[in-house]
Amino acid sequence: MEKAQVVLEEVMTHAIAAARRARAAAADGSDQHGEAMAFAYYDMVDVIREQADLLGIEWADRTLAVFVPESLLGRPDSSRE
Repeated sequence: MEKAQVVLEEVMTHAIAAARRARAAAADGSDQHGEAMAFAYYDMVDVIREQADLLGIEWADRTLAVFVPESLLGRPDSSRE
């Protein structure tokens, strides 16, 4: 696996985790900007995924390969986190 792909997967993994934290904070009322932050992370993850698809990058991390960015929108599902 190329270094660039390793970095891309690491950024994607951290952005997904940050989006989930932001959603949870918005849901429990501890962050009034949580929903906006979650959407911003969703947008970033979606762009990364689109560009990776255009470049023909195959995710080494199978979790990322099947990840659906839209799952970052809406209320958090505590059974998945």
